[in-house]
Amino acid sequence: MNIIAYVFQMALSLSGALPPAQTAIDEFVFNNNAEVESIDPHLATGVPDNTIIVQMFEGLMARKSDWVTVIPGLAEKVITSKDGKTFTFKLRPNLKWSDGSALTAKDFEYSWYRIINPKTLSQYAYWLTDNVDGAKAYFENPTDANLKKVGIKATNDLTFEVRLNKPLSYFLQLAAEQVLVPVKKEIVEKFGDQWTRPENIVVNGPYKLTEWKVQDKMVLVKNPYYYGAKDIKLNRVVALALSDRQTAVNLFKQGKLDWSGTNGAPNTLVPSYRSDPTFRVNPGFVTYYYWLNTNKKPLNDKRVRQALSLAIDRKQIVEKITRGGESPANSFVPSNTGSYISPAALFTNDYEKDLKKAKELLAQAGFPDGKNFPTLELQYNTDDNHKRLAQTVAQMWKKNLGINVSIYNLEWKVYLQQQRAKNFDLSRAGWSGDYPDPVTFLELLLKGSGNNHSGWTSDVYDSLLEKANSTRNAKARLDLLKKAEAMILDETPLIPVYFYVHYGFIRPEVVGFQANLADRPFIRFYDKKSADSVKNLESSTK
Repeated sequence: MNIIAYVFQMALSLSGALPPAQTAIDEFVFNNNAEVESIDPHLATGVPDNTIIVQMFEGLMARKSDWVTVIPGLAEKVITSKDGKTFTFKLRPNLKWSDGSALTAKDFEYSWYRIINPKTLSQYAYWLTDNVDGAKAYFENPTDANLKKVGIKATNDLTFEVRLNKPLSYFLQLAAEQVLVPVKKEIVEKFGDQWTRPENIVVNGPYKLTEWKVQDKMVLVKNPYYYGAKDIKLNRVVALALSDRQTAVNLFKQGKLDWSGTNGAPNTLVPSYRSDPTFRVNPGFVTYYYWLNTNKKPLNDKRVRQALSLAIDRKQIVEKITRGGESPANSFVPSNTGSYISPAALFTNDYEKDLKKAKELLAQAGFPDGKNFPTLELQYNTDDNHKRLAQTVAQMWKKNLGINVSIYNLEWKVYLQQQRAKNFDLSRAGWSGDYPDPVTFLELLLKGSGNNHSGWTSDVYDSLLEKANSTRNAKARLDLLKKAEAMILDETPLIPVYFYVHYGFIRPEVVGFQANLADRPFIRFYDKKSADSVKNLESSTK
């Protein structure tokens, strides 16, 4: 839908129950769903965190608002070697940090070294350690001698060179992600873990942080030193930290929010909102799943893990519980991943048949009808939607397998900490792809992945991904990835439940908002029109 048609459709809501906007014409106010854990780009892993980071930092490459398309970021030109292993990035001239100081290729060199330094504890270090020459050796033995061998180098102020250990077809996608953005050395080293506080932080992106009230809001303002500042229309961004989606809807209906946020409504009410012209639903690139801690008995038994997966009625969940248009997850990689097709699932579309198989597996594992099976605990981050689903799944396991599972909630930061420490039996999770490729999901289960919270690893699995990422033949690569995913579905270190859709309310005055698979807002492309302008547009099209 083009922008004119979109604004016209949205304008219809102004004549109905939607009150005038209470937000300023030059600001964008939205709900970010939770208090962020970290806005250090090299440490953050959560969607709320990255939603803020992408407004404040930019890497060598950037993204259009469709999220899929990679465009030049701080690098205006990229030269790739014939063997696909060396990337030379030419930076834009006169780049600056938000304090007015010069930003050079040396800032990227420092930042990428920081990511692979084991003391940093970056959950995404494997993006570089698995793919950059010498990076793994340095990560495992961080000596000055090993650092000199790492294929990361600023050859001059405007040139940054990266040497890979294999041709990586999606490397520019990685270079567009917030994980690989630069941070300013002097600020990080001066303030330590307080460098991201509003009074300390220095950024290089469209907006900079000026206010942060924990469990309330974050306020960002336009960065005048950003190279594209003259094209940014909105001067201020406000992100609220509401975990209650109904409260977000109420604020939107009162005119106090421009966007109700990612999945910004109670899922049980989505069917009733679909006719509202300010409500939109679009496909997502996200899988909802449960981690199983394979280090703990009896979850160290593959038969038990498979039984738990088979005993979940996914069709009932999406039709009766989530009700937002989600689809049952018959794989870990979402179905809308280009030409990639996932292997056959462990379970079928015949739930009774799957349930029979689940009971047989549980009996084979020594727990017929759940007898002598220990009580498990399932954790989830505080959210009514997660709670309803956890209750439903626990009931399915009790009714169909005779096992008891207690559920409990944790606030976002604590939940993430417990997941990383593997201090759980089962843990609710959701993975939003970082880039449009099946590897963004499959790499989670690598031995060296900081995002693998299952305890399960496999040299065979790692080898399949290594071979896939080393081949330049597209079909052969996808075939190898398919074999790797088949291992996940068989070993069941995690249980896919459903594939997300994204939904939420957006004000008719907002121009340039584009729904995308990641539901990531690129606010630097947004603008707002006055209510009168929207009404005039409606009149002119009659």
